[in-house]
Amino acid sequence: MSDGIDYLAEFERTAAEFAAVLDRVDPGAAVPGCPGWTLADLALHIGAGQRWAASILLSGAAQKVPEVLRTTISWADWYAGTTAALTAAIRAVDPDEPCWNFAPVDQRAGFWSRRRLHETAIHLVDAVQAGDLGATGLEVIPPAIAADGVDEVFGVFLARMLARGFAPAVTRQIGVRATDTGDEWTVTPAPEGAVSNGIGPQVERGKAAGEAVVSGTAAELDLCLWKRLPPSVPAVEGDPAVAAAFLAGTAAP
Repeated sequence: MSDGIDYLAEFERTAAEFAAVLDRVDPGAAVPGCPGWTLADLALHIGAGQRWAASILLSGAAQKVPEVLRTTISWADWYAGTTAALTAAIRAVDPDEPCWNFAPVDQRAGFWSRRRLHETAIHLVDAVQAGDLGATGLEVIPPAIAADGVDEVFGVFLARMLARGFAPAVTRQIGVRATDTGDEWTVTPAPEGAVSNGIGPQVERGKAAGEAVVSGTAAELDLCLWKRLPPSVPAVEGDPAVAAAFLAGTAAP
């Protein structure tokens, strides 16, 4: 689901906003969405991830996440350098070129521009929340990007979390509706025996149906799935217990 999203352009925009937060917020500020982390820890995590993704793109193969020690330059400058490296790698590799990724989807290079956009968007929210403990960060993810982020959770991370040994986040059929973009999903539990093979729930796009339907703006849904907003935020139709179990589940890392 892309609906014409220019993932590289959106990644560059979002990364620039993240760098701007690094420039103005105390690097020792606590990050509410990542308990135990400071803003400097967050910068280290996402910058190392950008170097990792760049190395995968340029090699086409799985790579280790680099062990990065604390930078001696400003966090904003170091992070901007990792952004430039990843941007150059994305531009250097055709999106349809075969390339490893960790998900049960096509092993193509284009996976990484989408993945790093959404990784950066969620952590931009973290950074904004670190700079202002009362902030939600909802305003920093445009609706179309947030809706695509929800779709990525359903298409990539539900199966990935199962493969990593987490309990299924989807145990009953549930509908999800983005009230501002009109995007809808129906998510059905994985068939019996599929979980052991790393196969996630079935996702039908274009309708929201099930024992419960949860709805909210695309950004609200995206941040709830990533546990950056409380599960009480979305509206619920149908069985509240089914909705509560889904929203409490581990749908993403």
